[in-house]
Amino acid sequence: MQEAISHLVTLAQALGKPQDHHALPAPFALVPQGVKVQDLEGMLRAPTRIRQAVTVLDADTFIAYVNRFASTASVVFCDGPEGRTFRAVLDYHQPEQPSWGQHVAVYQCPISIEWGRWKSSDRKRMDQATFAEFFEENIKDITAPEGIPDAPSAADMLEISRTLEAKKNISFRQGTRLDNGQVQLTYNEQIDGQAGETGQLRIPEQFYIGVKPFLGGDAFCVAVRFRYRIQEARLAMWFELVRPDKVLEEAYTTVRAKIQGSIGEVPMYEASI
Repeated sequence: MQEAISHLVTLAQALGKPQDHHALPAPFALVPQGVKVQDLEGMLRAPTRIRQAVTVLDADTFIAYVNRFASTASVVFCDGPEGRTFRAVLDYHQPEQPSWGQHVAVYQCPISIEWGRWKSSDRKRMDQATFAEFFEENIKDITAPEGIPDAPSAADMLEISRTLEAKKNISFRQGTRLDNGQVQLTYNEQIDGQAGETGQLRIPEQFYIGVKPFLGGDAFCVAVRFRYRIQEARLAMWFELVRPDKVLEEAYTTVRAKIQGSIGEVPMYEASI
């Protein structure tokens, strides 16, 4: 009886003994219950490969992470100004050797608070008090670039927003054709505005802001049109960002060039996965 028990124990130990196989990345064992293959990688001192998805918050961190883990198999994908996402797959496929692609770092250029404020209020008509309050809260973003002598200063724009007075002049001109009695009516509307305590400030057609479209990115000088109208006897004021899509495109291109110039020979593809 004891001999039979010893024989069964020996068979069980043989079935559960870990085996190495060149086709599998980790050791395995045949488990007697159901005779299934049991992965034993969790019992090793370290995993057999990196499985990690990292989301970074700025371009410098993305560059540092890629440079730390990059190999000849690493690639970076970027999906253009609309997606603004850079994805590094550090264990990507090679022409003659497929890989798992499970070690990934992602950087999606985050919109800055400053750019978000200006963009959310772009072309939004406001009463004078609301408009002046917006300018007061964001006055640090207004700039007067060198080389543009007529660019209004931040102080000028704040005073204009507070003191602008406008009046509407409407004139009609009527003409009658004698041959058929047709009446021609011409309508002309003119809005005149002045600003400053004594009306000494020139009201500009546009001003400029210096903001970073992406958090932690470079700052750009953006032209902004200044607009005002009289609607139902009330003054409406607003601003219009000049080609904000081009601003984001230029900001993205700048980030792309920075990353590509800092990750050595790691290839970069305009694509998304």
